[in-house]
Amino acid sequence: MKKFAKQIQKEAQALGACSPGLDELKNVGDNKAALVQLYLSKLEFCLEHDFPSNDFIREHGKGTMESFGLFLDDNINLTNYRKCVALGKTTGKVVITSYGVCQVYAKHTSDLVIEASDNAFVMVYVYDDAKVTVNAHDRAKVHVNRYGGKTITAYDGKAVVKVVEKQLNSK
Repeated sequence: MKKFAKQIQKEAQALGACSPGLDELKNVGDNKAALVQLYLSKLEFCLEHDFPSNDFIREHGKGTMESFGLFLDDNINLTNYRKCVALGKTTGKVVITSYGVCQVYAKHTSDLVIEASDNAFVMVYVYDDAKVTVNAHDRAKVHVNRYGGKTITAYDGKAVVKVVEKQLNSK
């Protein structure tokens, strides 16, 4: 097992990761794709605890993570992705059309524009100092859970945009 795998296990344990999660982390070893998939499956814990650090993600995930919808300090232009996680200084646009369903997570200082149209359904999660602009048209539905950051909304037709103020669980 590589040194980074042991390091990340120690950090996860110190943050209070559950035993099943730690066991899964042990099984990942040095497989970067498996590490990205585990990150996405434990996304709530990772975002809440800012774990692992952006430096760790940059060093061990770049080049692999983007195909899974995980972006760090990137400029993105996505259409009909199922999931988008924007970390660091990621900027760009996420477009969801037709009957598309998408989850968008914006953290740190990310700045995203979300365009939802037709019958799209989008769940958005905003953290830290991230900024999300939502433009909804037609019969699109967008639900924003805001744990921080800024949300700007514009919608027309029969589109529905709902913003709910949330608080992170105490650490």
